[in-house]
Amino acid sequence: MMFDYLVRSNYLREVQRTFGGTGHLDVMGLITQALSVAIPVLVVGVLWHYRTLIWFNAARMIARFLTSRSQKIVENYLVSRGVVLEVCHYANGRVGRKICDARVTSVTGGRMKMQLLNACPTILKLKNAQVICFTKPFAYAGKRMNAFVTMVSHVRKKGIVLKELSMMTPIRYKFIIRRRHSRQRVAREGAVRVKAWSGRKANTFWMIRPDLQTVNNPARYGDKTRLEVENISAGGMRMFVINPKGTLPPLQQGNQLVLRVSIWNPKTRKYNFFTALGTIRSRFSGKGGSVGLGIQFNSEGEKIGSRYAWNTVHGEIKPLAEFLSQIEE
Repeated sequence: MMFDYLVRSNYLREVQRTFGGTGHLDVMGLITQALSVAIPVLVVGVLWHYRTLIWFNAARMIARFLTSRSQKIVENYLVSRGVVLEVCHYANGRVGRKICDARVTSVTGGRMKMQLLNACPTILKLKNAQVICFTKPFAYAGKRMNAFVTMVSHVRKKGIVLKELSMMTPIRYKFIIRRRHSRQRVAREGAVRVKAWSGRKANTFWMIRPDLQTVNNPARYGDKTRLEVENISAGGMRMFVINPKGTLPPLQQGNQLVLRVSIWNPKTRKYNFFTALGTIRSRFSGKGGSVGLGIQFNSEGEKIGSRYAWNTVHGEIKPLAEFLSQIEE
C-alpha cells in the first residue's frame, strides 16, 4: 500500500511540473490553460460553421446601404403584383430540389414573409439554407431579372410538410440566372409526340389506349380533343389540351399523368422514346378554350420484362437531359 501511494504521489508531482505547478495541484490554473485553448478553437469552429450566413449578412448590409432605394422598388413590385416565386434549394452553385411556389406578402426588417401556394414534401433542413427564387422575367432600369439567391430565415414544418416560410432579402435582385433546365420550344408539329394516361393507370397503361395524345395532322381532327406540346426540358414539359371535352383524366394541380414521350432526332432521323410519370404543377387557360398544363417529371419508367418499374428522379430525367443537350448542339 505504501508503495502504491508513493507511485501516485510521484505521478501527481510530474503532472504539476508539466503544467508549471510547484507544491499543490493548481486546479484553476489547469482550467484557465484548458479554456485558453478550447475557447479559440470553439470560436473558430462556430465562425466556420456559419461562414456562409455571416458573409451573406455582411454583404447584404453593404448592398442595402448602397442600393436601398432600388431594392425597395423591386420589393414593392413583388408584393403589389403578387409575383409567384418558384423556390428551390441552392447549394455549391447548383439548383437542387424544388421547395415550393410562393408569393411575397410583406417585406419588413430585411425579411420576406411568404404565402405558400404549392409546397413540396421535403426532409431538407431549411433553416439558414441557401435558396434560389425563379420568377417570370420582369424589367427594372432597362435590365431583365428572372431570379435571385437568398437564405431562409424562418421555417415551420409538420413532419415533411412545409407550413411557414420566411426568407432574408437578397444581396441583389439583378442576379440573372438561367432556369434549372433550358426549355426547348417545339416549333414543328410532330417533333415531340406525347401519349398520356391518368396516373392511376401507371401499372397498366401500356395495355390500354391513351386518354390523350398528340396527332400528326391536326387539320384532319377538327374539333376533336388532342394534345399539343409547347416546350420540353429535362425536368418537365408544357402542353395544351385542345378542345377539352368528354371524359378526361384528372387535370388539376397535384394530379399525375403517365407520359410516353417521343422526340425527333434530326441527326439520326429517328424518334427517341422516354416514359415518365409527371405531376401537374400548374393549370391555366389557353387560346380557344384550351387547357394549359405545366408538368414536372418525378419518375422515370423502366421496362422490365412485360411490366414497368418507376424510378424516382430528382429534378430531371438524366437520359432525357443528355439527349436534349445533344440535339441542341
